[in-house]
This record gives sequence, structure tokens and C-alpha cells, in this order.
Amino acid sequence: MARRIALVCLTPDPDTAEHGAHHLPSFGIRRIEAAARAAPGLDGCDIRLFDLRQADRAGFLARLRAFDPDLVGFSIYVWSAPQLIDLARDLKTQKPDTAVVFGGPSARTAFFDLPPYRGAQGYLDAVVEGDGEDIFVRIAQCDPLDRHALQQIGGLALPCGDGQWIRTGAAPPLDMGSLASPFQMGLMPAGSVAYLETFRGCPLSCRFCEWGVAKDLRAVFPEDYLVAELAAFRSLRASAVFLLDAGLNLNGHAFRNLAAAHAREPALRDTQFWAEVYPASLKPDHLAFLDQVGTSYLGVGLQSTDQAVLKAHDRPQNGARFDPAVRALAEVAQVEIQIIFGLPGETPDGFMRTLQYALSLPVDVRAYHCLVLPDALLTRSRREWNLRFDPRTLAMISNSTWSRDDIAAMRRRLSGLVQGRGGFSGDFWWSFKRERPGKGARRA
Repeated sequence: MARRIALVCLTPDPDTAEHGAHHLPSFGIRRIEAAARAAPGLDGCDIRLFDLRQADRAGFLARLRAFDPDLVGFSIYVWSAPQLIDLARDLKTQKPDTAVVFGGPSARTAFFDLPPYRGAQGYLDAVVEGDGEDIFVRIAQCDPLDRHALQQIGGLALPCGDGQWIRTGAAPPLDMGSLASPFQMGLMPAGSVAYLETFRGCPLSCRFCEWGVAKDLRAVFPEDYLVAELAAFRSLRASAVFLLDAGLNLNGHAFRNLAAAHAREPALRDTQFWAEVYPASLKPDHLAFLDQVGTSYLGVGLQSTDQAVLKAHDRPQNGARFDPAVRALAEVAQVEIQIIFGLPGETPDGFMRTLQYALSLPVDVRAYHCLVLPDALLTRSRREWNLRFDPRTLAMISNSTWSRDDIAAMRRRLSGLVQGRGGFSGDFWWSFKRERPGKGARRA
């Protein structure tokens, strides 16, 4: 099959220089590229990656049109969705017979039903709402590639002219060990941040989190696969390794595979290691592992100290183990506690109590403006919360416990506090940095 396949993403420029010289390339789209390049029957296809890194949409569209793709896969996130959807509209207007597929964390029917993106049937043919590697390969293998063929592939949502969607049924489970790796195939740039997965999904189902509803966590990446990934990171001279899992310690099987893989290929010892950790599940073997690798950043989600707020959002309560666990983690790494303002059910005063508690610990603190994310508050809010949000940025504007003025005032207040403490901020986050002694400070 001689088909031209374009894979399109938008790698954002960082809104501050907090990552220094670290380069964070797009990864999800390269997972799809690796799967397509490794798939049987697609070896005759011309597969190209297009990264919209500048504002010249017309020029980018011209380059994409010059390639004249038969199939285009878009990978979208909150920050890239508006631009890439506009690009898809332009592409479909100029070449309506091009098959267009959307995937990625923001590619959900509820997102495409928002006012700025309605009429999805005019700019896309299918949405992949879950893991996309095998599904996209099946799409690319279709001959002919038409709507009837798409209806035979599980895991898709197909737009209809009346604003409704046709769902094609569940996708088969992934065999994690068989997934093609863009690192092992040499598709990722050398000297950049590497991304590591040991499992997918999350055992939690917090309403504010884009990880969405709880999933079966038995599907983990095998030890041998992780050994090969770590070896590839070393070969590519990765400047840091970013663990993409919901948490280092949220899947026991996956963690054991990682620890065993590191014992065989200790690439993490010689580079920075960034990960999220869930304090309530912290055990001595997690601390021992973190002490053996080049741990330089650990994110810890606190979100709120108000137990009623956490319960309303289906978040397990932090409990008495939170404080000692955070202090233990701070002995081996730079720890950042993450909190959210604008959560429905929370109040400005309640958020300030959370902030003051977080600042009392020997850690960095990052406050986020609440976003109404797909697979989270966008579809799992409560009616009485009365959410109002920006449909393009998904930033919370107001809800039942935060007025528009409350949120605007908190943004100003956080900006003043961060400036006074020598921190920094982006469009939707504020970071309070702390100096601290010990191993974590040396490796940061």
C-alpha cells in the first residue's frame, strides 16, 4: 500500500525558562509514528511528522498540502486544540477527501461538542478516545479508507451531521510489550528529555483530573521492554527521564518491573528523574528506589486540605500519612506540592488555608488555576456546581463557590505572593520555590 500519512502535533514553547536547557519534544504523536512504521502492510507508506511550532498557520497548511496526505492524524492537548482544529478545518475545506483522525488527551466527543468546535463532521472523520497506537494502525491499513471501514474498527467515535456521534464499540486491549517504541526505533531527538511509561491509566477517578475514570491496571509494560527503553535513553543521551505514569507508586506490578529493569540497566542513575508520587501509598522500597536513581523532581498532588472538598471530587483523603511521607520524600529529592484554586466546593479562604499549609513544608509549591478538562470536570461535574469556563482554554471562570471576581482576585493575589517570594508563574500556574539542604537540592 502506497499511502501518504501525515502526523500532526503542536509542541508548545515553555511559558517560562523553568526547564532551563532541557528540550521536551512531543511524545504521543511519535508513539503513533512508531506504531505505523512498524506495522505490517504499511512499509510502502510515506509517513511524515509535522510539528506546528510557529504561528504561521497558512505556511504550515501549505507545507501539509504540498505533501498531499491521504490520511492525517492530529494529536491534541488543551494548549494545541484550538490551532490544530482550525488547521483541520482549513485542510478539509481545501481537500475534503483527506481522512482526518483526532487523538490525544483532549480528543473527546464532549470537547468537540463545545461551541468553538461544533460541527465536527466538517473537519474530522473519526476520534480515538483512548490508546491510539493499534487503532490508528488499523485505520491506516483500511483499503478503501471510508466511513464503512471506520465503522468496523472498535474504539472510535464518528461524527454525524445532526451533532450526534456513532461509537464503534470497545477497542481490543493493548499488548503493552508489543508496542513499538519511538526511542528504540531512533525517532526521538538525542539529548532531550525522555519519556517513560510503566503502565497506563490510574486507579483513582478524581473529578478534576484528566486521567478520567479508574481503569484496569493489569496491563503493564514488561520488564524486558523497560530494559530496552532505558538502554535507548542512555544511547540517546537523555538529559532527563520524565515518568508519565499517574504515579510511581500507584501500580505495584509496574513499579516492580521498573525496579528490576533499573537493576539490569541503571540508566536512571546517571540522569535526572522526574515523577509523580502518591504519598498515602509510599513504602520503603519506593524511597530506596528514589535514592538509587538521579531523582531531581517529585510532584505530589495535595489539591486541597479540605476533606469535604476531596470527598466531593472522589479524591481519596490525604490522611495522617501525608505530612511524614512528604518530609521523607524531601530527603531524597526536590519535591513540589501541587494545589488547585477554583475547585467547585472549595472557597477562596479554604484555598488559602491549603496554600499556607503547603508553604509550611520543606518543599516547592505550585498552585494551578482549575481547568475543566475532558474526562474530568467537563463530563463528571455535579449539576449544582454550576460551572462556567472558557471553552478554548478550559479555564474556570466561576462556579457555585467561586465568583468571577473571586478567581480574578486570586490570580492577582498569587502573582503578588510569588513575586514577593522570588518565584515565577505561567498563564495558569504559580510556583513558589524553596532552598533546602540535602540530596534533592544538590541534584536539582
